[in-house]
Amino acid sequence: MKPALYLCCFICLTFFAASNSMAKEVRMVTVDWAPFYSSELKEDGVVTVIAKEAFKRAGYDASIRFVPWRRALSLVESGEYDAVMGAYYNDERAQKYIYSEPMFDVEVGLVTLNSLGITQYKNLRELSPYKIGVSLGWANGDEFDRASYLDKQEASNQILNVRKLFRGRVDMIAIAYAVFRHEAMTMYPDKIGDAVYLNPPLMVAPLYIMASRNIENGHTLMDDFNQGLQQLKQDGSYKQILSRFGYDQF
Repeated sequence: MKPALYLCCFICLTFFAASNSMAKEVRMVTVDWAPFYSSELKEDGVVTVIAKEAFKRAGYDASIRFVPWRRALSLVESGEYDAVMGAYYNDERAQKYIYSEPMFDVEVGLVTLNSLGITQYKNLRELSPYKIGVSLGWANGDEFDRASYLDKQEASNQILNVRKLFRGRVDMIAIAYAVFRHEAMTMYPDKIGDAVYLNPPLMVAPLYIMASRNIENGHTLMDDFNQGLQQLKQDGSYKQILSRFGYDQF
């Protein structure tokens, strides 16, 4: 009887271990957004490494999939995936998703070319005469996003907006400055000197993980992520990751 009992115990332990392993998996989804995160970057980018390491500290095995941004939001809202990696905060999203603590800061603003002849603005209404390229589904600060009086020209992604700017199809674009520099250096290295970053920026935006409200453990998932992120910062691993990727803003 003992061998049978041992076998039964072994099967039960194996089953519970497998179940626990499955319960600790977290499926993240996001868009390619170099230089912060992308399937084409080393280790999928600095933000991906931070997110995966924070989840690892909390006992999760995190995976990442890269899709168009609106698709990413839809997949998580429906509960098909667990979390969106790298989202800005806004009130509308907070009704659909559960936010983590901030994990990385990004400066977002308006970029134009020298030929437009402006370098700053006092209020957004001054920009009413201009065509402004924006990306579908992206937040650029509450005031800007609510400004219906602005002529916003939508594109499916930010790479298209960079192209539209340099081809003269829009007067300026709303974009993270580091993203613009990365894409412009790739596509128009001889024209990067023509770029003007308008003052003031639209926002300095923290990036968050957003969990679906349509999964049972959404709040627990974000609480665990926050604890893992705090551990990364407390033991110096967070700064080491930033340094490894050449970031020194923290």
